[in-house]
Amino acid sequence: MSRMLRGVKGRLGSWFRVFTILLLIVSGCTAYANVFSDDTDVRAKAGELARKEAGCGDKCKQTSMRGNRGMIDESIEYEMDKVGTILVTCRRASIVFGEYACEARKR
Repeated sequence: MSRMLRGVKGRLGSWFRVFTILLLIVSGCTAYANVFSDDTDVRAKAGELARKEAGCGDKCKQTSMRGNRGMIDESIEYEMDKVGTILVTCRRASIVFGEYACEARKR
C-alpha cells in the first residue's frame, strides 16, 4: 500500500513540476510579447485612433501622453489641446499572440 502511494506521489510531483515549468515559460513569453517588446506600431495605431476620436485629425495638438503597459493590455492617455483627454486601450486577440485591437473614449 505504501509503495503504491509513493508511486502516486512521485507521478503527481513530476506532473506538478512539468506544469510549473510550462507556466513559467508561458508567463515569460507573455511578459516579453506584451511588456518588454517594441510597441512603436501600437503607439502609432493608438495615436491615430485618439486623433480620430478627438474629431480634429492631423490638426490636433497633443499636449501630453501617458502610457501604461501590462501583460493584458496597453492604455495610453492623450491630452489634446481644446478637446480634453482621450484614453486608448489596446489588447491582443489572445493574451500572447495576435494583432492589437484598440478602442478609444473621451474622459
